Amino acid sequence: MLPNLSKRTYGLLAILLAVIVALVISLPMIYSGRDHHSDHETGNNRTIASANLQTWWHTTGEINTNAPVADGNVRQSHLYNIQVALANSSDDFYDSFVYETIPRNGNGNIQIPGNLSSVCTRSSGCDPDDQITIEPDIGVDMAWTQFLYDSDVVVRISRTDGGSVAPNNVIIRPTTLEVQRDHKHHALLLTVPYSEHGQRFSVEFQDNLWEYRNAGPGLESHYVQNRNPDGLHYVSSYNDSMPVVGREPLNALLIFASPFPASEYVPDEAADTYHVDPGLVTGLDQVSQSVVYFGPGVYWFTGSAHAVLSESVTWVYLAPGAYVKGAIEYHSPSLDLRATGFGVLSGEQYVYQANTVNGYMNNKSDTTSLKMWHGYSANGTQWTVHGVTMNAPPFNSMGLVGDLHSFSVQASDYKQVGAFFGQTDGLQMYPDSHVRDVFYHVGDDCIKTYYSNVQAERMTVWKTSNAPIVQFGWYARNLSNVTVDSVDVIHTRYISQSAAYPRALVASATNYRVEDSTVGADVSKHLSDFTISNWRAEGISPALLGINPLQNIDTMKFEDIWIEELAPHTTLVDTSTFTVFTDGVRDNEQIALGENSPDNLGLVIENFYVGDEHITLDGDNWDSFSLGRLGISGSYQDRWTAI
Repeated sequence: MLPNLSKRTYGLLAILLAVIVALVISLPMIYSGRDHHSDHETGNNRTIASANLQTWWHTTGEINTNAPVADGNVRQSHLYNIQVALANSSDDFYDSFVYETIPRNGNGNIQIPGNLSSVCTRSSGCDPDDQITIEPDIGVDMAWTQFLYDSDVVVRISRTDGGSVAPNNVIIRPTTLEVQRDHKHHALLLTVPYSEHGQRFSVEFQDNLWEYRNAGPGLESHYVQNRNPDGLHYVSSYNDSMPVVGREPLNALLIFASPFPASEYVPDEAADTYHVDPGLVTGLDQVSQSVVYFGPGVYWFTGSAHAVLSESVTWVYLAPGAYVKGAIEYHSPSLDLRATGFGVLSGEQYVYQANTVNGYMNNKSDTTSLKMWHGYSANGTQWTVHGVTMNAPPFNSMGLVGDLHSFSVQASDYKQVGAFFGQTDGLQMYPDSHVRDVFYHVGDDCIKTYYSNVQAERMTVWKTSNAPIVQFGWYARNLSNVTVDSVDVIHTRYISQSAAYPRALVASATNYRVEDSTVGADVSKHLSDFTISNWRAEGISPALLGINPLQNIDTMKFEDIWIEELAPHTTLVDTSTFTVFTDGVRDNEQIALGENSPDNLGLVIENFYVGDEHITLDGDNWDSFSLGRLGISGSYQDRWTAI
């Protein structure tokens, strides 16, 4: 029986009840594990966090193609919208935020962080060559989306420019990925198969492709463009001396579909965890907990600071939906360091080669220019990195100091995007490292093989114009048991060749102490059991190899390598080289090939194809004047083979 209250009181109670109900309905539903299902309404966007699919959104997305975004904002694709549905419920789509990155992050070629008028010039002590030239003037950018899944999904892609999304206008790279394509309601539908290793691929629209051309023969050539009359290196028309050296989308789109992480990659939020508040981040050097947890939201350190962690911090976690504008530096003596989660670590606020001891200004130092991952290594430390997307590195991606010969890296489902600057490279692989299921967009050395007992596999590579894919040079070392397997090179766009720093799929740069000399080798050092296998290089590709041997090479094998098309011969990027180097300290003794190998064959090239043609010694199609372009010095005759 209701109490005897006035009509006015009942009216007020009814209003109060309605307000409470409205508030409850509007509260965001919290995802606390894979056993729960929640649909999130974020503005006009609907996301999901279930046991089968997880997407996320940023309410502070900023569409901006030519300037820095606000500190608390995330650059959002101006061209692509993406929704994802489970394949067994393909009409129930959820929004997935499409990130975007642009060359120089809208800052211009500047010297001082945050000062857009501080143009980099040699007179100011700043090298203006950041190896970005025509890209901003022709409208280059790179978009990506990331989601978690445990079964096949349908990805729906629409374009805001009205361009065609018909399946016959679409290229998926790697082209071997079996993705069903359909077209419905002005959107492209891609059925993406589940893989325990995840899927990392490029979606390219043929009406959006750009052909990079160089200005002509010579080692100091550059790109030319006919799109923007006010831009750098504009020409009104191309001629026959300006060959195509690469083909890429102007507006790249990458899809990262990842399996849900194992428990070892997700920290306990309640135990020994420091939760960072979104916004400007300071004071991480004073944290007493072992885990630094970035939840969904936007965080920044400014272009003049980065995350210097306290000695207690061993684990940095970037949750799905976390966007952290900064770089990470460890100081813990722990032997178990980690960086996991499906958030983004972005270097977009830093200038190129930001020097941490010089006000983060553009002033190159191999020691003090900022690395996105940096730290101090105790004897026997292992660093585990899983799930993270790293955007817009300002310099080398990773560098540690300490006992590097006992440090190892376990990297999986790692993505690097927006590496438009020249000296942006892949992760270091210290001894006993295993790097797998990786997407690399890189400017510099991509897969670094400077240490023994390392394995890299299932990698997708998008290369710009500097350095090789695999690098093992710079100084002589003993090196053994190196495997780089199952690599898809989906883009390269090399302008010209370099004798000292060869551009090739696999190369060894000359000794950095005597860069212009061939006497920087060390005959007391040996390379053995070095295997490159199951590679596919799509589109225009550099040569197979470019080796300035700095140590004796006992056993090196290339197996099952396919190159779709070699670069134009005028660039010399198409021609493999294996030169003669000597040891200037030991009476110019020549480096040996195959001295300690079966049948004295130090280099074996097996099942190497250019296009549809098998390149072999017996086929007489291997030399510098033939399709294989294997310019191996005659001094090594009978010490190598191609079969």
